[in-house]
Amino acid sequence: MSNRNRWNPGPIATCLVAAGLVAAPAVAPAGPLQAAAPPTLLLGLGDSLTHGTMDATNNATNTLNAYLQGVADSLGQVMPLTFSQPLFDDAGVRLDPFVKPTNLGVDGANIFSMVGLEYYKRAGVDESYPSDDYLCDPILPRRLEDKYDRVLYPLNLLHGAPASQMDGARWWLKRSALDPWTSGLVILWIGNNDSSAASLGAGGKSPTYQPLPFDAIAAELSPGLRRLLGEAEARGLVSFEPFTESAILRNLTDLADFEAQYGQLLDLLEYPAGRLPAGFDLFALTLPYYTGVGYLMDAEDLELYLRKLSPDYSVPASFARPQPGLTTAVNGDRISLFTFLMMYTLLGTGASIDEVNAILEDADGTQADGLVLSEAEQRLIVERIEGFNALIRSAIAARGPRMHLVDMGALLNDALTGATTIEVGGRAFTRRWGRGHAFSMDGVHPGHTIQGYVANQVIAAINEATGAEAPDRDLETIMASDPYVDRDGDGWVPGPDSVSAGVAELLALFRDPDDGDAAVQPVLPADIWDQISAILVRSLLGIEAVRGEAERLGIAEATDRPD
Repeated sequence: MSNRNRWNPGPIATCLVAAGLVAAPAVAPAGPLQAAAPPTLLLGLGDSLTHGTMDATNNATNTLNAYLQGVADSLGQVMPLTFSQPLFDDAGVRLDPFVKPTNLGVDGANIFSMVGLEYYKRAGVDESYPSDDYLCDPILPRRLEDKYDRVLYPLNLLHGAPASQMDGARWWLKRSALDPWTSGLVILWIGNNDSSAASLGAGGKSPTYQPLPFDAIAAELSPGLRRLLGEAEARGLVSFEPFTESAILRNLTDLADFEAQYGQLLDLLEYPAGRLPAGFDLFALTLPYYTGVGYLMDAEDLELYLRKLSPDYSVPASFARPQPGLTTAVNGDRISLFTFLMMYTLLGTGASIDEVNAILEDADGTQADGLVLSEAEQRLIVERIEGFNALIRSAIAARGPRMHLVDMGALLNDALTGATTIEVGGRAFTRRWGRGHAFSMDGVHPGHTIQGYVANQVIAAINEATGAEAPDRDLETIMASDPYVDRDGDGWVPGPDSVSAGVAELLALFRDPDDGDAAVQPVLPADIWDQISAILVRSLLGIEAVRGEAERLGIAEATDRPD
């Protein structure tokens, strides 16, 4: 548990607020007929989808192309709107830190971290516990150390104590309740990360799961990184077998816990008098199947990409293929994007097909369970997500007419399974990584066009519930500049112009160098494994357990540069 013990605001915070250095939020422009109308507060709560993550990266470009900004831009055309984003620069530094954010969504949030709790199962302990990691607590903006600090500051100063995402929301609701002329729209999209670690094979504590084929790539990694990961695995701090039934069940929030915690979130939002403030409406979104994201690659994906390097490549017989035309949530075995990228790099740097396929299949010809998400394991996750959605529907239905359900999960799930097609300008958007156009390069977060599609569903719900006549986002216009659309059909996308440190650096190694010519493919640099080692070091040292192990071994500096 983090314990930074930095909270002692005293006169400093009081002076900052009193001096007006904590600035007012941005107000979206309104048309001339609405100029004299009181503003409507747009409050966003949730996880990376609301924060605006793409390519596993938070920056202003991503946030301003995400669904909540689209909702605000549309609403701002028909009403005066109070809305502000906690924008980051490309290095992840908060821009304009004294602006009070109304988008409070934080990348990685789940229904427990919303109130500052670590969920016991994923932490490997017996009870959930308060964690400073999920609170904003610095006094001065130069001390914004993590995402919660950088998103929520300075609401902690106004709250008068370290603030969780829900504390920030309650501050806004209390302020609005004191101003009866203020109306508000609350967007709540939370619960995706209550199945994400199970689905993506990444996350958790004691151990932290990593979907990397460590045994297969160890000889290619820098010696310092190889030793660090080997020691961390031996001590149980890291596991490279995330897709076992026990790991999956551990990383899924229990239904009873989800029901109780989701209900508590709604209780906290009915504030301060046991109901939403007058003039406020809440819109709760259901959850898509995490097993359907482009990040999870099936046999068809593997063969398409690996045959670019070796035309004879086929997946082993034990790796179940998707059944053509089957539009169900579970169809074929899958592996993580990062396992796939390591397989691609191994094959592209001289490994044999058999050596690469050993990642998928044990020596006796059976499925290699640890890195393969089987159909049976997918079914466990899908059933749990369906349970979460049933609980969300019931909770919202029981809360009265000013809480509304946006069944985003059902809409996206139909598209992810192929039951329906999202088509924009004659182009079909599917779940496939790269060639499916729908996801950013991380395969988890939607690209610009599908962010616009999500915004339109939220706009439609707001219009129906409130009588607003906000226009849809123009998806064809968005698509025209979407960097995640594969225009030449070769399976690769150009991605964004700028690349942030960390996972985005790894993904950038596989960008399309010319999206107008399908014959031009990404070229692996001669020092590809050195680059991968350096990128993994920067990413993995951000994990507390791994960083602590590096310090214990005295090899942190040795892992900073590949040998």
